[in-house]
Amino acid sequence: MSNQSESKIYKSIDKKAVKTWIIGRSIVSIIIIAVYISVMYLFVIPKFGHILMLKYAIYILALIIIVISILESFIWPFLEYKQWRYGIFEDKIELIKGIIIRQRVIIPISRIQNLKIEQGPIQRIYEITSVNIITAGGYHEIPAITLEEAEKITENLKRIIEIGEKNE
Repeated sequence: MSNQSESKIYKSIDKKAVKTWIIGRSIVSIIIIAVYISVMYLFVIPKFGHILMLKYAIYILALIIIVISILESFIWPFLEYKQWRYGIFEDKIELIKGIIIRQRVIIPISRIQNLKIEQGPIQRIYEITSVNIITAGGYHEIPAITLEEAEKITENLKRIIEIGEKNE
């Protein structure tokens, strides 16, 4: 199969990924900000609050954490969704992802050791799931696809792996 025709076979993840990423990352951001504020106001400011430079540093760091949290929670999911693609071919799986650093991960099907379908609580609400692909070299994920699509992918990959094992 040529590169040009393969590129047409790449699929996007489900649009609901954006919502689940926003919710999940917002929860994490709120926890991080709450811990930071608690530590600063309970421990650091009471002891060292008289040092003006330290006070300014604490506020500047808080501002940086909030800005990064807003970007990570509300901007990044839209950009990330637009970049995420996956393709499943007869001999490999390709994952294309990344915003600043674009990654193209190629997983030979013969290297797959385990397949898992996982669904977190936020994914369950939005009726999407993830397929985890485990190889000797690591762990890869196709996030935010429908359960039906995840089951098709795992069954198809199992079939391809079984055919490959019979041919060896």
